[in-house]
Amino acid sequence: MNQDTQGLIHEMNFAYLLLIQRLLAEDRSTAMSTLGVSPEVADVLVTLSLQELTKLAAVSQILCSFRFNDHTVLSALTYSQVEAAAMTRTSSGTASSHAEVGTHQA
Repeated sequence: MNQDTQGLIHEMNFAYLLLIQRLLAEDRSTAMSTLGVSPEVADVLVTLSLQELTKLAAVSQILCSFRFNDHTVLSALTYSQVEAAAMTRTSSGTASSHAEVGTHQA
């Protein structure tokens, strides 16, 4: 694995660990459910120092996991996001066209 890739993994892991600590501090039960961690793992994660977070983040594997194992769910989510973005672009383009037509009529 090249140095750039390892650096990106480290940054992502560190950001993820900080997010986990924040979520657990804000609402422990919701965070545990959202993250899929046990109370024991939550206890360990919330008590890690900055130095320990940095050391854990430096491992060569990605600490977070992709939780969409069902193709149907992932497709539905991505399709709705793409469709919404396309509709927004179309609406913006239509609004711009109407605005341009309105200026030409004046």
